[in-house]
Amino acid sequence: MAFRKTLLSLLIAGTVSIAPAISTSVLADENLSSQAQAAEKDARKTPPSPFMAVSEVDPGNEKVEEFLDARGWARGESANNPGGGTLVVASQAISADPTSISFSEARILATEEAFLQAMGELVSQDAVTVGVSMADRFLKDDLPEDVRDTTSLDALGKAVASRAAELTVQGLNALLKELGTDPSSLPEMTVAERTDMIYDEFVTETTWRAMGQLSGVGVFGVIEEVGGDGPVNNGRMSVVVVKANRFNEFGRQLRTGDVAPGQAIPVDDIQARLKPQLKEGVPMLGYFGAQPVVDAEGRYGLLSFGMAGPQLVRGTMDEFEITSELEASKETAKLMADAWLAQFASMTVQGQKESTKRKLNQKVKETRGDGRVEIKTTQGIGKMVNNILESEATARLQGVQTIAEWNAVDPATGHPYLGYVKYWSPQTSAKAQGLNKKAAAKPAVSESGQNQGETKRTTRSTGSFGEW
Repeated sequence: MAFRKTLLSLLIAGTVSIAPAISTSVLADENLSSQAQAAEKDARKTPPSPFMAVSEVDPGNEKVEEFLDARGWARGESANNPGGGTLVVASQAISADPTSISFSEARILATEEAFLQAMGELVSQDAVTVGVSMADRFLKDDLPEDVRDTTSLDALGKAVASRAAELTVQGLNALLKELGTDPSSLPEMTVAERTDMIYDEFVTETTWRAMGQLSGVGVFGVIEEVGGDGPVNNGRMSVVVVKANRFNEFGRQLRTGDVAPGQAIPVDDIQARLKPQLKEGVPMLGYFGAQPVVDAEGRYGLLSFGMAGPQLVRGTMDEFEITSELEASKETAKLMADAWLAQFASMTVQGQKESTKRKLNQKVKETRGDGRVEIKTTQGIGKMVNNILESEATARLQGVQTIAEWNAVDPATGHPYLGYVKYWSPQTSAKAQGLNKKAAAKPAVSESGQNQGETKRTTRSTGSFGEW
């Protein structure tokens, strides 16, 4: 009995083995295999995370940066940018699925919205610069550093208004005079009323001054990202916009008709450049807005691209509907091309008119009063400025020619598009004015949700038409 108890205790302790020893490596392999199988089974049962990574829904700026790097351009002011100007990039999501017939118009609308956002950014940047300088003079450097460094016109306006409302009567009167308001005509006001008034006048004055610098703005690139199998696959449009002082001369001559024909790129040269693109089958989809062009000799001209997406659906429309839709789209594209040129010509002049300032002040008051976001976002500022410019535009353009008409089907989505290319130069203007004698050439301007996931992801970008 003693022997049996001793043997049993030894077996329990593991010091005596009756069966052959099992290889440690075999046990380890079986253990790992069973763990892997269990993990795989658990993974199949475990649902995906309810949270989406940013990379799943935002393509980022990789394609935009590749576009800029390939041309040696940079955001902000750079001598390498077209005309040595200030470059901004703005993007806007497309609001329709690529499988929808309305996608084409949504794509064009997104491009326009992106342009307005870029224009608003340019105005906002200049308005903030003007505003900080103005505030320093009257508030004696009393602005906090975080406000001084802000890029938000709304934030700067609120900070200035809250401090200015506490100024002495003399100091407040001086500030109001600087903002173009006669303090002697103002009634007694509470602090809150004074704050609101100063905000309105400050934002109006700084934006108005910035609009006076908004000239020579051209679209020098369009980047389109469409489709894919992610949760957000409608795509987005990005535009590259440049504002340069060197383009101001183009706008002045376009607006006034005071031209130098010897500085112009001949129409034949432009048409020769367009011809191979018109034969490609997908022409001009990447061109947008007004774009100054300069050749190797320093001669220049101004191109404008108008586009529309006719809503043509096979088997659902009769002949009258098809004809009406087509004619309406053609007219829309023509008007768009004309509007870009008119806007380019009149930006500076309209931005300096007193009537423009009055309309701007009314818009600012309405926006603050009902809590809308026009002056809280760059896109809102761009829309507000654009609406005022359109209402004030009086430019009568001479010498604008239609030099190309095109229509194409987008190979990526199958949607139809059509468009017109219009051109202006000092030469076409002189011809329209009957200036038959050739003007002596002056020194050239310096160069400077349905079926998600069915649309294949595509990216397309188009740069400047000229030789920047």
